[in-house]
Amino acid sequence: MALTFATSQKIFAALCGLVLLATVHVIMVKTVSHQTKAVILRGEFVLGMETILVFMSLMIWRTFLPFLKPFSKPNSSVMGPTSKTNGCTYVETFQDLNFGHNFQAQNRKINHVKERFSFLQLILLSYLILCHMSYLTNIFFISKEPHWFAMLAYICLGSYIQLSTSIVIVRILSFFVSLISHSVPPTRKGSGKKLTVIIAVIYTLIATLFGIYTASQPPAVRQVRIPVKDLPNNLEGLSIVQISDIHLGPTVGFTKLNMIVDIVNKENPDLVLLTGDLVDGRVESLRRAAEPLSRVVSKYGNFFVTGNHEYYTGDVDNWFNYLKSLGFTPLHNSNVKIPVKVSGDEGQLCLAGTDDIQADTVGYIGHGFDIASAVKGCAKDQPIVLMAHQPKAAKMALDSNYRVDLVLSGHTHGGQIFPMIVGAYLLNPFYLGLYKYGQDGSHVYVCEGTQYWGIPMRIGTSTEITHITLAKASL
Repeated sequence: MALTFATSQKIFAALCGLVLLATVHVIMVKTVSHQTKAVILRGEFVLGMETILVFMSLMIWRTFLPFLKPFSKPNSSVMGPTSKTNGCTYVETFQDLNFGHNFQAQNRKINHVKERFSFLQLILLSYLILCHMSYLTNIFFISKEPHWFAMLAYICLGSYIQLSTSIVIVRILSFFVSLISHSVPPTRKGSGKKLTVIIAVIYTLIATLFGIYTASQPPAVRQVRIPVKDLPNNLEGLSIVQISDIHLGPTVGFTKLNMIVDIVNKENPDLVLLTGDLVDGRVESLRRAAEPLSRVVSKYGNFFVTGNHEYYTGDVDNWFNYLKSLGFTPLHNSNVKIPVKVSGDEGQLCLAGTDDIQADTVGYIGHGFDIASAVKGCAKDQPIVLMAHQPKAAKMALDSNYRVDLVLSGHTHGGQIFPMIVGAYLLNPFYLGLYKYGQDGSHVYVCEGTQYWGIPMRIGTSTEITHITLAKASL
């Protein structure tokens, strides 16, 4: 009973601590500036992320440690045969038996093995530390181009996720095999543990190299044709290029954005739409990295809406001003008519954009998801194309009482790497690609992401620039 009571006390204390932290969080978020809120949220994210990583690191360390230790005990190499005299056991050293020279050499070899294994332990520890430091590079290593340390840390984090996943999968499979065969799980045996390590290392190396290669390739241009109800004749075949989730920051910089702009311009678009998560830092840090956007050319203009990562920077208003200077118009719960001027029997569509729903969570003053304001002034007979970063926002818009014919979103990255693909699929109402929604012929398109967040890898997904062609919907 004492143990049970002590355990209940610990659980109660933990719950009280969580309540206290939640109360402090609410008070602080309601009383501080949005810049400070952004810092608090990033701090909370780091704390949560590091907590998960600690458990994963312990699992990796315990899995690998038995294979990074010397096989001999410290003094075993200098001990000789034993003899008994008058019931007492004596240990004779090899030096006493005049074999000193040979066994000293053997001793040096074993000491060398010990040093080598100690070095491997240090390598593993350094690797784990790099993984834990990855997110901190978002603060200290952001400039025009990616920093080598940031790239190394995030590559380690990506391989770390693959390593942890493979270990867990092998252990689960071993457990089910043991249930079927009614035997001890192979992963509890020495040979089974060794096999787990071998499989995990081989898989991690292959997945990491493949992921780095895939992410390093130029984004593919994906051609999509979408029917839109009431599309005017003069807008039949309207060309829209969508880019999303570029994530300028510690591992994406000027050179990659410059390449993206070249690809966009080759498509000769009527509209260029950037559907959020352009940056992972403040304007003062990424001003030069974002400069290539000034070269984007389109017939009717370039437009931008915020993603959740813009609000994490705490610098959205400054980004709005800077993007305007680069030729991009932020749609801040607002809309524009495309084309702006018409004559005769020509028609228009209404291009609208909403703030990301994360603005509401952050409590960013003057920002928030507002579909009513976004479509205000759009004529009832005009088709409405809405830019909304998250698929959850897309569903909220489509379920509202307002007309929305097409929503362009991003955010999911398709999960970016395995096993996060599973989470992205389960947590979003629309995962990636084109969806038809409702009875009125509305559509949602979710871009897989033009680059990547942090980890410079793509495993099971790819980067894309989406070239959308609008067509009249058949009756």
